[in-house]
Amino acid sequence: MLVPIMAVPIMAMNYTVMPGDTLFKIGQRFGVSYQSIMGQNGLKSSTLKPGVNLSIPQKPDAGSLYTVKAGDTLFLLAKKFGTTADAIKRANGLKSDTIKVGQKIRISTSTTAVGSSRSHSGHNFTQEELDLLARAVYSEARGEIYTGQIAVAAVILNRMDSSDFPNDVRGVIFQPWAFTAVHDGQFWLTPNPTAMRAVRDAINGNDPTGDALYYWNPVTATNKWVWTRPIITTIGKHVFAR
Repeated sequence: MLVPIMAVPIMAMNYTVMPGDTLFKIGQRFGVSYQSIMGQNGLKSSTLKPGVNLSIPQKPDAGSLYTVKAGDTLFLLAKKFGTTADAIKRANGLKSDTIKVGQKIRISTSTTAVGSSRSHSGHNFTQEELDLLARAVYSEARGEIYTGQIAVAAVILNRMDSSDFPNDVRGVIFQPWAFTAVHDGQFWLTPNPTAMRAVRDAINGNDPTGDALYYWNPVTATNKWVWTRPIITTIGKHVFAR
């Protein structure tokens, strides 16, 4: 359970969904992740209907402590409180992902939370780069829910920011064997407007993956190595990991 140092309860407020609202936009408005809103309301889908009342969780107090229970993991705690595993590790000086039952964990929301990641809008993307990103999203995830399409774009952008990958769109996408659609030729299919919209959402900071660098379909993946990566979340048919 969450034990605030100053005994300040974590409250929630009600919000009525308006036309055009999305969980991501509502989360940005109230400074919480869309996953925390889904968890607070027991939602199984990110689809919203106007007029629906949502309970919006407030951020945990900056001085809040959580007592680790059996079955807890950093990933599950991050998802529960709308932050990231890395943020919790940094706030507690943890060197690994291992936590023990009874351990006191400080819940930090001062860093980027899952679902509201840093914006990439400072990078001046060329039209060619936008087209490449849209092709990657369409060819890799056109059958996925919209959040899953944003997630694929976010992984590419996250790789650009990682020292383990090329630092440009073309380099990341065409890295040998990085993306199945490039290898089998589907990459060159003409993307639809939804794919481009997903790209722009990702560039503007929507990262439902929590800074993932890898994703795969567990039904079709043949590379056993990917399962050694720390798994963050599952969106649609894809597993996302660091």
